[in-house]
Amino acid sequence: MKGPALRALRLAALLAALLGVLQWLGVGLPLLLLVAGTFALIAWALPWLGVRLLDSMTLWVRGRFWAPEQGRFHSFGGVPLQIEDDGRLVWVAGEGLQRVLGRVEPDSVLAARHSGCWRRTEHGVLMLRVDAVVRVLATMPGRDDLRVQRLRRYFEREVLYPAAQRRRRARAGGG
Repeated sequence: MKGPALRALRLAALLAALLGVLQWLGVGLPLLLLVAGTFALIAWALPWLGVRLLDSMTLWVRGRFWAPEQGRFHSFGGVPLQIEDDGRLVWVAGEGLQRVLGRVEPDSVLAARHSGCWRRTEHGVLMLRVDAVVRVLATMPGRDDLRVQRLRRYFEREVLYPAAQRRRRARAGGG
């Protein structure tokens, strides 16, 4: 069983045990009615407070759940792209790039096309430098295809430019 499912199972067992003890003590039903009444009062009397509270709780849970993935994955045309910024260069996974372009090529061909601008992760995933991908997209046959142009602009505007801004702010703040 994976980590999140195991944690959820443990939390459910702990909650069930807590509710069982409260029921055994005879305060389970009054406590449930108090909590339900409080939420009903907030929802009826102060809906904006209830909505704000629910929104903040939702954002907190989402932030906790997605924190390990934050800033590493992007999506273009519904296809997820794994993006890594190592502080100097920005990398994109070759597999996602091929899916976006609708191509199926061996990693060796993709690496040769981006000569000197590729690496493999510890899991063996081919990663390509995004600046090299932009250069290849600008000069490849089919560069006038609308999808290729949009992908190139996406990499420039949504990946390379924000990374350059982060580096510029880091240099200004640190030096």
